[in-house]
Amino acid sequence: MLLIAITDDDPRDADALRAAVETYCEEQHVSAMVQTFHDGLDLIRSTEKHDIVFLDIQMGKLDGMETAHLIRKMDQDCILIFVTNMAQFAIKGYEVDALDFILKPVKQASISFVMSKALKRLQQSGHSMFSLKTPDGTVSLSENDITYVEVFDHNLVYHTLRGDYTVRGRLSDVEEKLNSDRFVTCNRSFIVNLRHVTSINTDCLLIGDTRIAVSKSHRKDLMTRFSSFLGDTL
Repeated sequence: MLLIAITDDDPRDADALRAAVETYCEEQHVSAMVQTFHDGLDLIRSTEKHDIVFLDIQMGKLDGMETAHLIRKMDQDCILIFVTNMAQFAIKGYEVDALDFILKPVKQASISFVMSKALKRLQQSGHSMFSLKTPDGTVSLSENDITYVEVFDHNLVYHTLRGDYTVRGRLSDVEEKLNSDRFVTCNRSFIVNLRHVTSINTDCLLIGDTRIAVSKSHRKDLMTRFSSFLGDTL
């Protein structure tokens, strides 16, 4: 699921943009959650890691360009799209690697164009994204950031480069969700990301300083797939 942010201090413009984005997602069968922020500071202070961010350039407290620079300090992969009344302001988007800009009032054709462009960039980057609903809010994760997933007492713990996130669920659901070329089950309680495995022996593997047991029933498959993964990445 994509996590999309719309940031505009004019509620009517924000609502119109959100409606156009949601129409595109519905028509193209794109699973997405669209959030609206009426100030750049609110967006920066949010805990979510958005895949696509629409930014009004002219806002009161923190304008779109200032907001974009702050986003880039935290996230190099987020796709930025500026929304403006005056096209000459959008040229500064190159400073923050903005994907594109659209003019107000927004038109469905413009939204469809930039959204298709954004989805293509996401696919080319190879970052498969999905969202987790945690007790603290929705978190958007890249598969590349996940080191391993474990289950205990019907809780799933996603261990990531950004921290740990606990949600309710089953490990079998995680297996279906994650890329099977990179994520492998090593015992009944753990799925590991081969990208972050530093070593493997017959009984265990290492991810950083974490030692994870390898069960006998998964040993052969794990070794085979780890060797294949290394061959693909060399």
